[in-house]
Amino acid sequence: MILPVLPLPRLIFGLGAVSSLRDELRLLGVRRPLLISDRGLEKAGAVATLVRALPDPAAHYLDVPENPTAAGADGGFAAYREGGCDGVVAVGGGSVLDSAKIVAALAAGGVARAADLLGKSDLVGPGTAPLIALPTTVGTGSDSSPVAALHLVAGGPASGTRSPHLVPRVAILDPGLARTLPPRLVAATGIDALSHCVEGFFSEPANPIVDALALDGLARAYANVKRATEPDADEARGAMMLAAFAGGAGIHKTLGPAHAIALTCSDQHVHHGLLIAVALPFTVQLVSRHATAKADRLAAAIGLSHGTDLAEALRGLVRSLGLPASLKELGYQAGSIDAMAEDMVASPFNRASPYKPTKAEYATILGDLLA
Repeated sequence: MILPVLPLPRLIFGLGAVSSLRDELRLLGVRRPLLISDRGLEKAGAVATLVRALPDPAAHYLDVPENPTAAGADGGFAAYREGGCDGVVAVGGGSVLDSAKIVAALAAGGVARAADLLGKSDLVGPGTAPLIALPTTVGTGSDSSPVAALHLVAGGPASGTRSPHLVPRVAILDPGLARTLPPRLVAATGIDALSHCVEGFFSEPANPIVDALALDGLARAYANVKRATEPDADEARGAMMLAAFAGGAGIHKTLGPAHAIALTCSDQHVHHGLLIAVALPFTVQLVSRHATAKADRLAAAIGLSHGTDLAEALRGLVRSLGLPASLKELGYQAGSIDAMAEDMVASPFNRASPYKPTKAEYATILGDLLA
């Protein structure tokens, strides 16, 4: 079997790892990096921490919206050009990191607007600007994944672009950057990281490197996400950052039905991790019945004897974190169940799943989630 290429970033991990930023930029030959972040992290002091670690001069773009948009990435690219930049440093959650990926891709030339790049992997080439990712959440996996997802318009559905050229050159995982993350956001992004490990492992074909990382990431996430929501939890948040990195590697294989549900329901201002939290126990229960050997290995990674126990264990974890268990609890306003189920069946997230739910099965899950 010929395994596909698996580009992963150079990984720098540990409390205080942000201090390595200047050396990493020097290794990449980057002299004028654009710092991309958001206003929330500016207020929290994370941007000031990065500015102290950056070489002078450096340009800044801090207007990435909470739900990333094509317009936000265009603003970042304008700052990149105006600053005469030659690389990108992104500090933030998935919204910031995904926006930075698109800015880095636009820097290659050929495409002038983010909207023209989304969904068109063939337009992302080797000229992508060097990108260093510093995640401040514990779940998206964008620091190691080949995917960037933005909303063409605010409040509209997300559109993803996949390319090995979108993988950051360096990922700096410093638990100190996640200290100000609210407990609920730790929980939501942590479940997202766990889902990447689970669905990445389920995905076909098997890849021994990705699968080993996914099992390790699942074990770390399951053991540490609850502790990571508590104060003074640098060790647990560090473990979650590693789990998120492993989950990002899982995205190289593609994800699964829980993400098909989350993508369809991304048309309203509901956090992605919360959508995953409500969907994952239902989809894992369904897929596990058709991929028993893989379900057994996932279950064993978290100390369970049988794959049939996996979905209920995940449901219990979500409950223990105090996260909503249904779309109704999230305040999601559903339209036509039939149309939503049809959209889920058509999702690209189904293509690598060992079992692809039918339209009727998606409709049944939706009914349960909305009850």
